[in-house]
Amino acid sequence: MLLWRRTTLFASASWALSQVPLQPQDHSQGYQFDELLHLPGISPYFDAVGFGLNNATPEGCNVTAASYLIRHAAIYANDDDYEVYIEPFLEKLENHRSGWTGPLEFLNKWHSPIPTDKLEEITPSGAGDAYKVGKHLLARYPDLVPTTQKILADKKSRTYDTAKAFVRAFPHADEIEVVRILHDHNGSMDSLIPHKSCPAFTKEPGKDEMATFVSNYAPKVAARLGALVPVKLSDNDIVGMQQLCGYASAIDGKRSPLCGVFTDAKMDGLRIRLGSSLRSHGTPWLAAQSALFFSFDGEQQRSKSAQEGWPADQRLFLSFTHREVPPFVATALGLFNSSSNSAEEFPLNRINWTRAWKRGDGEIEL
Repeated sequence: MLLWRRTTLFASASWALSQVPLQPQDHSQGYQFDELLHLPGISPYFDAVGFGLNNATPEGCNVTAASYLIRHAAIYANDDDYEVYIEPFLEKLENHRSGWTGPLEFLNKWHSPIPTDKLEEITPSGAGDAYKVGKHLLARYPDLVPTTQKILADKKSRTYDTAKAFVRAFPHADEIEVVRILHDHNGSMDSLIPHKSCPAFTKEPGKDEMATFVSNYAPKVAARLGALVPVKLSDNDIVGMQQLCGYASAIDGKRSPLCGVFTDAKMDGLRIRLGSSLRSHGTPWLAAQSALFFSFDGEQQRSKSAQEGWPADQRLFLSFTHREVPPFVATALGLFNSSSNSAEEFPLNRINWTRAWKRGDGEIEL
């Protein structure tokens, strides 16, 4: 959300962190489909081409305050992804160490690079990415960075460790307090995990739609691979293999052979699967985020800021959260809205190839 008031510019953004780029990236790829650019929350890091969207400060304006909602850096694997989709497939693989043929022949000797004792932990490459983003903000806001005295992170180690890696990029890192919010005291987690501000919030909406979409494409993939595998693959196995394409590529620093197993359309199905879930969530947390975005101007606002626990003269506000929160916030703000009805925009039995998306250079400008 870029807001102009007189000559003052308030910048707020959500940042998606992941891995170091495997290669120089261009979203169009000329246009050759690159599945690693279409695995939300799992892909190795890449700089998105902005499609002409300029995130520079408009002429005549200056940035006097900025707020960033930052997702944690890349992790070895999300626990739900691992337990529901990846682990069951790996168990089948371990019990059938022969009989994989054709493009799946490598699985006869392949082993997962995901260490089960490090699920949810950020990878070394992820920590490096966090540091690089800190360097980027230092270059972008040289006047605001020195005001930073406090940074917020939620209780999970992956968000706290990301914040600690990020802050090393600031010259006065030793003077900055990284506050780890362990308990939701008087709404203290509202700006970090905004949906927690609504007791009625649930992640259940969207799950049925997600399962319906998967049931329309995964069986076709399993049937195509049926003659190449020694065991029957379930819908969840297909999703797990697709997720391993992203996680393994990010961990190993090179494209996983699993990525070549699927057609372009079926790999894009994994992205649509998540989108069919996110679109079903509501907006109970938008008020909490907006309150932070609009609290940076004037003596009265500085007093309010101090009362809320922020240093009175701080003007760069950084909050580290879960990977699903920035899409939730973008959805709540209506950035993905369309004049088409939801059934037409997000059909559950096919991919809507005409749906248009735009993004800024490396970050979402809200």
